[in-house]
Amino acid sequence: MVSMASAVSQLEARRKSLENGLAAVTSRLRAIQQALDIAERAQEPMEPAAPAKQNGAKAPARAKTRKLRQWFASGEAVELMKRHIRAPLTASEIVRVLAKIKGYDKSLAPEQLKRFHGTAYMAVSNAVKAGVATKLKDGRVRIR
Repeated sequence: MVSMASAVSQLEARRKSLENGLAAVTSRLRAIQQALDIAERAQEPMEPAAPAKQNGAKAPARAKTRKLRQWFASGEAVELMKRHIRAPLTASEIVRVLAKIKGYDKSLAPEQLKRFHGTAYMAVSNAVKAGVATKLKDGRVRIR
């Protein structure tokens, strides 16, 4: 019979040899990964440098990383105004009504709400320009 101590020592030796083998495999994998990274960098084409401007004009600005949000679908603001605004209101009252209809009055962060208000003011202004609404002498807007 094999004693318990000799069985434990054999298992410990086996564990040590497996750990050493695993360390060797890990180091090989790291070396392969480094070689692949170097080869990948070598295959990437270099971007050509932008030509210098002759008349000192600025280079075009970089694209903004901020995601632009579309607050209204095409024609949606006018349809909402026609449906929900019956009496002449000021532009700010119309904007508040549109925010409430769209559900933005309580759910947006203050910065986003300001952006929505700007867009809604433009929608009211464009409705007046398009003839869908008329601006009265006292500053209120009537939707037709």
